[in-house]
Amino acid sequence: MLFLFVFLSSCQEQVDPVLEEKGEMIVKFDNYVGNQTMVIDNVGSSNFRYANGKGQSFNITRFGYYISHVKLEGPNGELFVDEMNASADASQIKGYYRVVQGEPDTYNIHLKDVPAGQYNKITFTLGVREDGIQEGAVGGILDRAAGGWFWNWNSGFIHYMFEGHSPASPRDEQRLRLHIGGWKSIPGVDGNPQRFFDNNVEVSLLFDATVRVNRTMRPSPHIHMDLLKVLGDADFALQNNIHSPSEGVSFAQRIKNAFVVDHTHQ
Repeated sequence: MLFLFVFLSSCQEQVDPVLEEKGEMIVKFDNYVGNQTMVIDNVGSSNFRYANGKGQSFNITRFGYYISHVKLEGPNGELFVDEMNASADASQIKGYYRVVQGEPDTYNIHLKDVPAGQYNKITFTLGVREDGIQEGAVGGILDRAAGGWFWNWNSGFIHYMFEGHSPASPRDEQRLRLHIGGWKSIPGVDGNPQRFFDNNVEVSLLFDATVRVNRTMRPSPHIHMDLLKVLGDADFALQNNIHSPSEGVSFAQRIKNAFVVDHTHQ
């Protein structure tokens, strides 16, 4: 009986660490304009590298978007939900990321403490939800005083930012400014049209293959984002200066289809 007790205890000590094993996943975002890699030009540049669906040429001088509420799922019930925390202390902010074209350090999202197992799906929010952020001081990439993309407490954050130039734009210096955001749906009153919309977008993507996470395996799905799919049939002669939630609704509705998993490194 003593031998049996020692044997069972030994087995138990070997199993527990396996059940608690965790690893990492690195999610990489690559931005494209159609089949062309996105390139940032200087403000004022007349080097028009791209064309929209209407054949109007344009370039890009500033581009990026917020990612939050990341979730991983697997075929056997595996689940990882990225921890969320908004704080005035930048070092304490968790679960909020901003991908900024031209800043390679922002392209990779490191997900830590992912339970060991298989995963084949990722879900995230394109944008910053109202829940979890209290009116007051927030730090890091959420801090408007330090460059956070924030409008006000009704409109919320700019989730998706595109700026550039196009000969089709009648604005000074042929400027384009498309700021897509908004985190509250507030109906219009007294016959006035609705101005505030929740333009957060939930994106769910299947990996091209099931990947495994453990202490030694750190997979990396590469997600491609295509700006042309967000622009859709936009006419830069008319839609060249989007700065409110209501103006951005049609663009926000197209964002979900702009993201695809291109490939995954195991």
